[in-house]
Amino acid sequence: MDRRTLLLGIAGLGAAGCSVTDPRIKGTPQPVFTPPPPVPLVGAEHLVGLEAGAAALLTAMAAAPWAGGDAARYELLASIHHTHHAVLASAEPLRRQVVSVEPATIAAPATLELALASVSRALTTLHDAHTALAAQTTGVLAAFWASQAASAVQSRTALTTAVSSVTKTVPLREVAVASPASAGNALLDRYHEAVYGLESALGRLTTASSARTALDGIVVEVKSQRDALTARTRAASRTPEPGAAAYSIPATTTDETALALVATLLAAVTQAAAVAVASATTDVTTAVGDLVDASTLGLPLGMGLAEYPGWPDS
Repeated sequence: MDRRTLLLGIAGLGAAGCSVTDPRIKGTPQPVFTPPPPVPLVGAEHLVGLEAGAAALLTAMAAAPWAGGDAARYELLASIHHTHHAVLASAEPLRRQVVSVEPATIAAPATLELALASVSRALTTLHDAHTALAAQTTGVLAAFWASQAASAVQSRTALTTAVSSVTKTVPLREVAVASPASAGNALLDRYHEAVYGLESALGRLTTASSARTALDGIVVEVKSQRDALTARTRAASRTPEPGAAAYSIPATTTDETALALVATLLAAVTQAAAVAVASATTDVTTAVGDLVDASTLGLPLGMGLAEYPGWPDS
């Protein structure tokens, strides 16, 4: 396979604290890809094969006689990694524009148990490889690799979690870059906002809603992530963002609109985590872990699955 080049050094817009009704949360306007001189990134080529292999295994699982009602989910997950394969095979992957690639084909394992074990190992390898590349870089390129590391964990989680849709890539949009302190405070504020809004949404769900138990667990996990980030900020001799006394939360009148609010709040956390990766100048691996954690928060409700978690695609 010919050596591909990836591009470093994208400068973006800063991130600031805002409410869920503020369009900056969704990143409007977004930085747009502007090509700098190409810089070879040694060691990236093997990711093409790993993504192709994961896509092939998931595709084979979808077609297996034992797939049953899970076939559509396996095919959905396969499409994500096929997109990664097609983007990584392009001349400028940071554009996130797919090119035509020949998908790999393999035979499905004989049983569901064998298949789940095999694909879980493949996705763990993907996560580790993308994380290693993110740790070697900074800026938007670090966020690019970190997003794919998060995607691998999302896919591994979704092997046994019901998901039915995926946020598709929008080429040329970029993750913003801020100072490390500003990005960290913005992420913490998004967590404060999420706790406030999720508890509100939980209170607005009807008692008959099947989402109540899962959302209650998500609230606990979001609080845990917020508290861990607060403690880490203090340990770094910085003053953590205290959060606002109240946040502007849109009115919801049905279970559907309450859950849509949940999705918006969690997407804001994930996007802020990607900005924190792009803005990190030291310990990028920790920032990658924050993005991975944020990207899985909504999965118990089938939310947040994306080709590039944290990337401003909507």
